[in-house]
Amino acid sequence: MTPQTAFVTGANGFIGSAVAKEFSRNGYTTYGLVRRAQSGLDLQRNEVIPVVGTAEDAAAFISHLPPIDVIITCDEDLANYNAHQQARLAMIQRLCEASKAKGAEKPLVIFTSGCKDYGVSKLLHGDEGLKPDTEDSPLNPPDLLKPRTAAATDMLSNHTEEFDCVVTRPTTLWGYSGSYYSYFFSLAERAKRDNKPVLELPASPNAILHGMHVADVAAAYLAIATAPRQVVMGKVYNMSAHRYETLEEIIPFVERSYDIKITLRDSQPDDAKVFGLYALSLWQFPQWVGSVRLRHDLGWKDNKPLFTEAFETYRQAYEAATSTDTEQIERMTKKTQSAGTL
Repeated sequence: MTPQTAFVTGANGFIGSAVAKEFSRNGYTTYGLVRRAQSGLDLQRNEVIPVVGTAEDAAAFISHLPPIDVIITCDEDLANYNAHQQARLAMIQRLCEASKAKGAEKPLVIFTSGCKDYGVSKLLHGDEGLKPDTEDSPLNPPDLLKPRTAAATDMLSNHTEEFDCVVTRPTTLWGYSGSYYSYFFSLAERAKRDNKPVLELPASPNAILHGMHVADVAAAYLAIATAPRQVVMGKVYNMSAHRYETLEEIIPFVERSYDIKITLRDSQPDDAKVFGLYALSLWQFPQWVGSVRLRHDLGWKDNKPLFTEAFETYRQAYEAATSTDTEQIERMTKKTQSAGTL
């Protein structure tokens, strides 16, 4: 039996690398699109085949690929999203055409969007009327994310002759190099290094942080790919841990681990310059995100401990990543230093 094939964009990124490795571990011949050969070394160690290039280079590498069964998008360029999406869609269409020409079935495209498509919750933990965002909730993304949200809708609805599509909306992530949750570690490290025993955060103790481990995300993508096509095609799937945590729950773990004190205050106009846009969004974009559909349709469940349940393990993984996964760490550091408004 010929192995199934997968093509992952952004395969050196936080979600993309986890997804590519998960598919490879489970028998897929997996190709990972990366911009630089150096970025593909970790993929090669995990038996993922690097494809060096960009969506604009599709003509140069598609002819060398076998028919592709599953295409997973894990890349984005929020600063230039529409042009990025146009090039990526054109590449996907060429991949589908090439696969069809070789006698393959219509590919499945798993398009990564995000839970912030629903917008920020006006309610916090303990507020009356608080309820989770589901796949049927209205879409209300911040301006920065509107092009991505629109692209997800287009992919799901307007290309059914070319490919079957599933849109995923993962929550904020932790694990390994840390993703956005790494800001808890990096900010605490900075306070410790600068001999500032008190770290002030502009946030409410009842802020909802509904993240999940990236390994659980990768397992969810695999579950979608291996499910009967008629079950998943045309659907949106939220991805989240079985419950949310609050900032008040997390703070004691940070304080004990780094021997610092964290205090909370109201927001100030210059907070984006102090913390960076993406770090602020970790605790200033509260969301409770329901993942009932994913669990019901596919029998998926999150297996990794919650952030507070294995804080020291996740801290040690982050610290190891600072010396071994420098590309991902550098990417998050640059986001910490960027200013703007979600």
